[in-house]
Amino acid sequence: MGNRMKLAYSTYGLQTEDPLEAVDRVQAIGYDALELNVGDAWPTAPAKLDGDSRRSLRDRYEAAGLPSPVLMHLINLCAIDEDVEDKVRVLAGSCQLANDLNFDGRRPVITTTLGGQNGTWQECRERVAERLSPYARVAEDHGVTLALEAHVGQEFNSPEKAVWLVEAVGHPCVRLNFDHSHFHVLGMELQHCVDLCVPYAVHTHLKDGRMVDGKVQFLLPGDGDLDLEAYFRAVSAAGIDVPITAEVSGQIWQRPDYDPWETAAHCYRAMKGGVERAESQATG
Repeated sequence: MGNRMKLAYSTYGLQTEDPLEAVDRVQAIGYDALELNVGDAWPTAPAKLDGDSRRSLRDRYEAAGLPSPVLMHLINLCAIDEDVEDKVRVLAGSCQLANDLNFDGRRPVITTTLGGQNGTWQECRERVAERLSPYARVAEDHGVTLALEAHVGQEFNSPEKAVWLVEAVGHPCVRLNFDHSHFHVLGMELQHCVDLCVPYAVHTHLKDGRMVDGKVQFLLPGDGDLDLEAYFRAVSAAGIDVPITAEVSGQIWQRPDYDPWETAAHCYRAMKGGVERAESQATG
């Protein structure tokens, strides 16, 4: 393997935790970065952070030695009957927050989703590409890159569709968030997905999953049959240069017995083990 693989965590699974404390605890576990979820129900939603709060959070990231955060905001930009004016406003607010939290000169990234469509992908894809245009302009105006995430259960659900959309939009501010779990549960081959998506990926999510009676059951990294050693070998060989970010599904963090910090540590141990096995195999 080439450069040391960096591991990150997402506050998607830390909805009830203090964000300043989360920065320190995630760093203490061993993670190299922390994605910040800024959905309305999280304490880091843009409307909940005034100027002082933003400065405190930015300073805490810097003091912990973590990079400026990637933001996660699942806006469903192109969902059926979306209110474009409202979503432009929402996205602009997240873009401003991304800039306010930026201290290291990296181009800010916001990962998001498209939402459900009417009809098949072949029927709606041109419309989706067109509908992304105003959001691409918002991102460009703020110096931000959008990372679109293909998602099982939506029409936008394969690496081929992901690559087609990025190329059809043809805008440098529109790229991909590579979350292999959405392909893995559909039985898609890892190397194929890596080969297609990594060249366009500016962010990642990593979790496991399986189909149970026709329904998706997401799992923590290492808790299913996704081979983490093979995953880390593949993304490293493909030249990915962004942290691999553990994402805890809402199916898990909404459980009454959920322990956010044991879960964060569990994900780190599994991912670190996968990296070490991949490195050992590469040098052995």
